[in-house]
Formats: sequence, structure tokens, C-alpha cells
Amino acid sequence: MIVTDRQVTIWLETAVQGDVLPYARATALPYGSRVAERLRDLAASGVVVLYRQRRLHGGGDENFHYYARRTGKQFPRAGGSQAGGRAASPLPATKPQDKRMGVRASVVLEIVPQVRALLAEGEPRNAAAIARKLGLYSPTPVHKALQRLAA
Repeated sequence: MIVTDRQVTIWLETAVQGDVLPYARATALPYGSRVAERLRDLAASGVVVLYRQRRLHGGGDENFHYYARRTGKQFPRAGGSQAGGRAASPLPATKPQDKRMGVRASVVLEIVPQVRALLAEGEPRNAAAIARKLGLYSPTPVHKALQRLAA
């Protein structure tokens, strides 16, 4: 599953007819999945139309993409409100960019473990060569990771 029950609720409250929610990528939906069960119930009541598409190419075990398309039928909201169209949701207190990791956190969480693994395999301590091997455009993050590992 790639969405949570809460994300489905938010999408249902704000989606207009024709909006599509990709809710899973899998060969088969997991048994007992609350999200899948809820979406099947909503499809039975006519709020959404469920469909899946076979993945055409690429690696991995996920053979299908599962989608829910919003119909024009009203979604029963928790407060009993049946207002149509897109509801104006309140702005969050923090912006998405505030939650993003800075460069330092990115180096520590993503690059340092990969550099450590390459060094353990016998790769020379050359920031440019390691950056090319990792597919990075600049050796600077690798250089910082090497400094961090040397400390």
C-alpha cells in the first residue's frame, strides 16, 4: 500500500469527479488491508470506481498499479456536511519544505552509509571516483562524508 487510511479520507473530502488516487503498487493487495477494504466498500456505494493497470516495464515484483477514481456521488463527511466540490482545507502550521532534510542530514542519512560500504569493499578514498560510482553530480557530499568518517 502506498497510502494510509487518513490520506484516503483527505483525498475523498477534497477530490472532484474524475480525480484519481493511486493507492497501491503490488502483485496482489495484502489480505486484511484496511485501505483496500474501505475502498471496496466505497466502490460498492458508488463514491469511487476502482481499477488496476498492469505495469508495462521495469524491474521489481509489483505487477499492478491500483487506482481509485472519484465519482460525482457525495462523500458522507464526519460532521454530516454534504457540501460539494473542493473543500478549502486549513493551511498547515508548518510548510512541507520545513520538514525536508538539510544537506547535512542528507549526507549523514543517505550518502555516509553508501560511502562506508564502498570503502569496506576496498574502494580507494577518492571523492570524485566514489561520487561517479554513486551517480552524484558533485564530489562535495562524498568529500564531506569522507571527512565525517575520518573523524
